[in-house]
Amino acid sequence: MPEGSREIRIVSRKDISEVKWDSLVQKSENSIFMSRWYLDAVMPDWKALVLNDYQACLPVFISRKYGLKYCLQPLFIRECSVLGDESKFQELLNKLKDETSFFSLAMDVNVNDKNHIIEHSIHQLLPLNQDYESVYKMYSQNVKRSLRDFIKSKAELTDEQDSAVLIKMFRELKGKQFSHIDDEAYFRLSNLMMNAHSINASILRGVRLNGELVAICCFIRQDGKLLYLKGIVNSKGRNIGAMQAIFDSVIKDHTNEYKSLDFGGSNDEGLALFNKKFGAIDRKYLILKYNAAFWPLRRLVNSKIGIQ
Repeated sequence: MPEGSREIRIVSRKDISEVKWDSLVQKSENSIFMSRWYLDAVMPDWKALVLNDYQACLPVFISRKYGLKYCLQPLFIRECSVLGDESKFQELLNKLKDETSFFSLAMDVNVNDKNHIIEHSIHQLLPLNQDYESVYKMYSQNVKRSLRDFIKSKAELTDEQDSAVLIKMFRELKGKQFSHIDDEAYFRLSNLMMNAHSINASILRGVRLNGELVAICCFIRQDGKLLYLKGIVNSKGRNIGAMQAIFDSVIKDHTNEYKSLDFGGSNDEGLALFNKKFGAIDRKYLILKYNAAFWPLRRLVNSKIGIQ
């Protein structure tokens, strides 16, 4: 390839160089979401925009409907990253515009592009590269009180083995509230947790009260980072501070060993407040939206991806 040439191609999953991809992931701050095993579970037919010989890469999830090609952020991946040379992000984004009619993509980059609608979202991150006592001091009085209630309850923290129990409990308690999560999404979540377990990258922590499972959470661990993936608690668990106890136990187990705990989080004030009570801080990321669909589908697309 001539010096200075720029070739961006769309590479199907089966044709991606796993060695080169993994090498880039190891250098990424977003290595969990960008790992092949994670992408394979939540979007089996993913592709990648690849610049030259893996100089820069971006995983994408291109679909087709009503004659339009489009790219939407999949469930369970909060944000994507440019692997490799991050300065090539704009070139990759221009290629995505050429290949699709519209997209909505969450990214951990800074970009100033008037050709896109740019929104901000947040999640919460707790630094763990310190001793547990220092982290505990950042807990709110509410969390500390919940931990004392948990001790009084005589409930037991457990390491669970069956991730299907989490999904079953979540569907029973939250299924109606999260109606956008369909059977296919639960199937992919199940695959994700099983993939993580198969490479010893998961923590499935539960709370049992008199033998009954009252709360359960799944965390992903990789490259010195922890990610809270999904959890659920019933009314008995809430009354004894079960979720606070689970998070505290995971934090206690991994301080000084891991860099951070990513709480996930969202713009939901209730979720953000729970996370911040452990000392977690807000971290921003971008959501880029682009719509070049033709009339009369343009208005429908705007509604679908949230463009006013």
